[in-house]
Amino acid sequence: MKNIVCCFLLIVALSSCALGVITTNYSMSKGKLDIPQKETYTVVYRAGFDEHLTADVAYTNERGKQTELKEVNGAWDKTVTLKSGTHVQLKTLAIAKKEAKGEYKILVDGKVVSEYVLREKRLNYTVEFDLP
Repeated sequence: MKNIVCCFLLIVALSSCALGVITTNYSMSKGKLDIPQKETYTVVYRAGFDEHLTADVAYTNERGKQTELKEVNGAWDKTVTLKSGTHVQLKTLAIAKKEAKGEYKILVDGKVVSEYVLREKRLNYTVEFDLP
């Protein structure tokens, strides 16, 4: 009986710890976009972080490589021109001391490819796709 009580208390304690670090996730792999093929595309990455959020951001740059930024907050916007066939990815991990909101949007040649809003203390957003 003593072991059962100890196990129960351990489970309650561990579950309480886990609740303190809840992460809201959004991850989407869209594959190859269904848009007309051309030589280059204008990709716009946008993220808006509540005042309580600080984020690490990684995005596909003009050379088709990942660029990483640390401690981004507020409104963030980046426009790049990418070649046909490029694998595009935006990854963010935002952390706050209390629940906050992150808003995300990716556009290709002015057309919205992804748009999402996350709320929690930890926000993990990842979207990837291939340009035709």
